[in-house]
Amino acid sequence: MKKSQKRKTTKENRIYARDNEHNLYDLGIEPPKIYRESQRSEYAADNSRSGKSTRKNKRERENLTRAEKRHKDNKKRKKRNTFRKIMIWFAAVIAFAAVGTVLSLTVFFHIDTISISGNEIYSKDEILAQCPIETGENLFLSDTKNAKEMLEQNLPYIYNAEITRKLPYTIQIKITEATPQYSIKQDKTYILLDDNFKVLENNAEKAQGILISKAEINSAQPGSEIVFKDSEIGECLKQLATVVGDNDFTEITSIYSNSIRDNYVVYENRIEFKLGTCDDLENKIYQGLTACEKLKQSNPNAEGTMTITGGKSLYFTEK
Repeated sequence: MKKSQKRKTTKENRIYARDNEHNLYDLGIEPPKIYRESQRSEYAADNSRSGKSTRKNKRERENLTRAEKRHKDNKKRKKRNTFRKIMIWFAAVIAFAAVGTVLSLTVFFHIDTISISGNEIYSKDEILAQCPIETGENLFLSDTKNAKEMLEQNLPYIYNAEITRKLPYTIQIKITEATPQYSIKQDKTYILLDDNFKVLENNAEKAQGILISKAEINSAQPGSEIVFKDSEIGECLKQLATVVGDNDFTEITSIYSNSIRDNYVVYENRIEFKLGTCDDLENKIYQGLTACEKLKQSNPNAEGTMTITGGKSLYFTEK
């Protein structure tokens, strides 16, 4: 083809491309993007670097001796084999664990023995009747938390039920029984409470522990915490009970509360300690006990009210 014809053809192609571009715009289609020179340069540079790296590695390998090439190939092969073995072992361990778990929860470890210890108030049959765990069920699927809660609620004199699994087929229930710590008189009977104010019994014939006086009750359901009509008085009584119990104030025979600012403990059924608020209860009671010991020397059978409002202020009013 002649040069003039070649130039003419090239010019015609450019005109055709330009017209074609306008047609694409008319149709709402964006024509192909022409990469900028900088992008072409970056692409070329990347290919150049890749080619150089490949050629370098090829030259290095060509310079190796036959023994060195074999050593390098063996090293790569060992790495691949080691990785393959690790993955196989890892998969085997996961599969073994999965199979073991399925078998443990379906085929093995069915309970055949429920042992009970520490019980005196309730018989073994009474405890088993209230325990939701049964022989035959899976050891690991048994709900020990729910069983503990049900035993402590349905059998109020169970203070704590410690339930543990013992492989391969045994459930162990260790019972700690409650002792009444507080009593509330109600008509001719008494409500008995443990140290957490859980109701142990609500028709007892005799009082046991420290008497809670002047308390109005909203609910006294055995196995549940007692509910007082006035929640603030209930909280004051709990604070009084906690301080007396924690410090082993055996001389205190009764407690009561009229309001959050008017709280009392009674010493040997004859001297009331008027404590005011529940602030600094421990020190207030210690002050009262010390004063009562001194009072015994001059008047061992004295009765009355000892007002202890905090600080060094203390005075006794005899009946």
